[in-house]
Amino acid sequence: MKDYPYLAKIYIWMIISVASILLWFLSNDVNFNKETITGFVFFAVLAAITDSLPVSLPRGGRVTVTVAVAYASIVLFGPMVSVCIMIFANLISELLSKSQLYKFAFNCAQFVLATGSAGLVFQHLGGENYAVSFNNLIPYIGAAVCYIAVNAIAFSIAFSLVNGVSIHVVWLSHIRWAIPNMLLLAPLGLLMAKLYTYTGPMGVILFFAPLLLARYIFKSYMDTREVYSNTLEALAGALDAKDRYTRGHSDRVANYAVELARQMKLREDQVEAIHHMAFLHDIGKIGISDELLTRVGRLADSEFDKIKLHPVIGEHILKDLNYLGSFTHFVRSHHEKYDGSGYPDGLKGKAIPLGARIITLADSFDAMTSDRSYRSKMTPEEALEEVRRCSGTHFDPELVEAFLALRNGKPAEECSAFLEAASAAEK
Repeated sequence: MKDYPYLAKIYIWMIISVASILLWFLSNDVNFNKETITGFVFFAVLAAITDSLPVSLPRGGRVTVTVAVAYASIVLFGPMVSVCIMIFANLISELLSKSQLYKFAFNCAQFVLATGSAGLVFQHLGGENYAVSFNNLIPYIGAAVCYIAVNAIAFSIAFSLVNGVSIHVVWLSHIRWAIPNMLLLAPLGLLMAKLYTYTGPMGVILFFAPLLLARYIFKSYMDTREVYSNTLEALAGALDAKDRYTRGHSDRVANYAVELARQMKLREDQVEAIHHMAFLHDIGKIGISDELLTRVGRLADSEFDKIKLHPVIGEHILKDLNYLGSFTHFVRSHHEKYDGSGYPDGLKGKAIPLGARIITLADSFDAMTSDRSYRSKMTPEEALEEVRRCSGTHFDPELVEAFLALRNGKPAEECSAFLEAASAAEK
């Protein structure tokens, strides 16, 4: 924690302090009897198991069904017992992952705040423990919304302060996928509570068996997809390594493209597609001779015509990949110009795919700010002025406006820092 920014340290200690106060407040209103103790032991073990079996998602984050256990325990046992269940689950999970003490303390505090406040909302809206009925529906919905809101806000601020990225970026890339997941788990939590009320632990165990099988299948899919993505990025890196002038180019273009796509508030699946295509936008240069690509000085028209084939070659290389096949036109069209003077198809204006327009701007900006064999790099300010000058001719004016606002508002490293930090955030 010593390397954390000062504001992040203050925030973490504040969350821990507030959670401690809430925990003390809740401890004054708990009645442990045989039934409660039995339920606590069962759900604590269940929560520990589910929290220790996460499925990692692209760009960070993880999915478990532990939230459903929290929802069910709130209905059955009230806030204090539910908080204790989640603390136990987090303790086991953190011990298995060997997390640092401060991360364990913050995660526990976050669970205390989210589960405890949700339990209080359930009580104050008239919810009754062990009563899984229509009368409990409104209190249950209120508790679920409270849990999601507290969890999302606490995590967003912490991630933003620790990693130096804006809350807006955290929201788009990390929280937006988590909220639907937590909402979908709300009915599951209610069903678990109902099963436990009528059948006891055995009914919940039988219910969880197919759920764990589904988790295994989903994890296998996500692992395969991660290997697939890593292979694509390695392929792009190998291409960059061929030319010392363009080394790191694909990575930087991908970061700029992701920044711009998020600035345009595109859906996360669209952002991910643009991210992959930006990484691979120059893959077609594999089919172009190194002598032409690294030639110092002006190329003959016939030689430049050969280089202009690389978007088409790139599309042919990628089109048979099932996951990327529907987005390969981004690669084909990344040298089209807004006024129709680009190549290979002479597309104009909005006829150029949005993903390609975004990659074009990102590619051009990085090319202008990088040394090449035929010229020296521009300063960022000079490149931005060139982007502004080419609005409406080379680039989409709407994207230029968004890109200029983005570049003037924050450094490119913010997006890069987020992509690097997100994967480690849940470890």
